[in-house]
Amino acid sequence: AEHVFALKGYYEATMHDIAKEAQYATGTVYLYFKDKDALYLSLFEQKFKDLLFILKEETAKACAVKEKFEVFVLEKLSFFEKNQDFFRIIFVSERSKFQAMKVSKFSKSSMVVQHRELVNELIKIGQEQKLIRSDYHCAQIADIFTSIFMAVVFDWLKDGSKGAKNLRQMSGFILDMFINGSGKYK
Repeated sequence: AEHVFALKGYYEATMHDIAKEAQYATGTVYLYFKDKDALYLSLFEQKFKDLLFILKEETAKACAVKEKFEVFVLEKLSFFEKNQDFFRIIFVSERSKFQAMKVSKFSKSSMVVQHRELVNELIKIGQEQKLIRSDYHCAQIADIFTSIFMAVVFDWLKDGSKGAKNLRQMSGFILDMFINGSGKYK
């Protein structure tokens, strides 16, 4: 399914195309997924489950909170880089078509909720260890962190192969903008 979505785009791909690529009868695919939306949401859930596993495992190995953030950002960028065709469909090629579906289904995904909880947990640790300001609510800071991250990823996906840097090279920029902000040096 992922291959077909990457080749044809979400809206041009059909359940028949997906079944043919998987070497199943179309009816067999419908036994597991009621429609293309359900199949795509399942694929999305699996991607985020894989990402979440990596993030939890790797951040747990880090001791200092700054190192946890560094590992989190680097691993997440690596994951987006490795799965760029899949994420390009969501964030770039068919972005406007996905807006309603993303808001209603993707944001309520249990994997997205768990990801949000992991980010909140990192922020709380950062606040406790005085790396991150504690005079703002944890969820607000988590939203800013996620927004900085996604702005970088979105630009990279949009630029495609034209971009001069690989995505992982942007980890320092993301961390600097998040931890130090964009103000003038003192």
